[in-house]
Amino acid sequence: MKTKIEILTQENLDLKKRNSELSRMLLVAKNWMEKQIKEEITKISRKNIKKLSEETKVSFISWNNEEIITKKIYYFFWDIVMMNIPRQTIEHIISAEINYYNLEKNNEIDWFPVISSYNKVIDVIIENFITKEFRKFAKKRWQTVLRKNDLIEKFLNSVVVKWYSLSVWRLYNIIKTIKNNWELFDYWLCFRDFLEKYECIKIILLDDIFYKNLWIIIKSEVFWEKRHKWFINFEDTQKARKILVWNFEDKNCIIYKLIEIQNIPY
Repeated sequence: MKTKIEILTQENLDLKKRNSELSRMLLVAKNWMEKQIKEEITKISRKNIKKLSEETKVSFISWNNEEIITKKIYYFFWDIVMMNIPRQTIEHIISAEINYYNLEKNNEIDWFPVISSYNKVIDVIIENFITKEFRKFAKKRWQTVLRKNDLIEKFLNSVVVKWYSLSVWRLYNIIKTIKNNWELFDYWLCFRDFLEKYECIKIILLDDIFYKNLWIIIKSEVFWEKRHKWFINFEDTQKARKILVWNFEDKNCIIYKLIEIQNIPY
């Protein structure tokens, strides 16, 4: 029969072995993710370079800045397990950054491609991490009938019944109503109950810093009026990029916080 010391020694050895295995798995995951990001950057670079003139190709991102973008994206996002993120998300982030570096270097006037790519990132994240879960939740609650002539009620009804996408602007207004404890109708109440059940989503969406950043983006109009005019200047882009990814330095930015939803256990 083993003594207490022998049992503790064996448990300690098992723990060390387990930690070693977890470290190995983490290293594999990190290496896999860095490889995926590099491959995605190369693919997007080659696709975009075909559209450029011979003079412009010399300074294009694929020749000298791929490593910069790879490292920034990799080191910023790796801890929230990027392999669980929809593929389009990382594609659009990379595309946005490639466009940002290219336009900055070539002194372009219209920065629409950067904002457009980041808008797609937000749309994909909201659809996959929030809208799909809310749609399932509402249907389980039999919340499929519109009973109130209200703009957001009508839209949420369409999200559930007609599979409409939930835009960041409408998401902001839903959060604003819930945070301010304003009068709630059927679908608003259903969304509030949805957040109560999925606390991982509630923690992110109702966070004061996240809410403030979301308000700044809404106020800037870069995803709406300015984007629909097909012209966005450098100043607009800089401000929006700061709030969205914060130059890949501050993890309180909108995109990091939204992606973090999938990494918090339900």
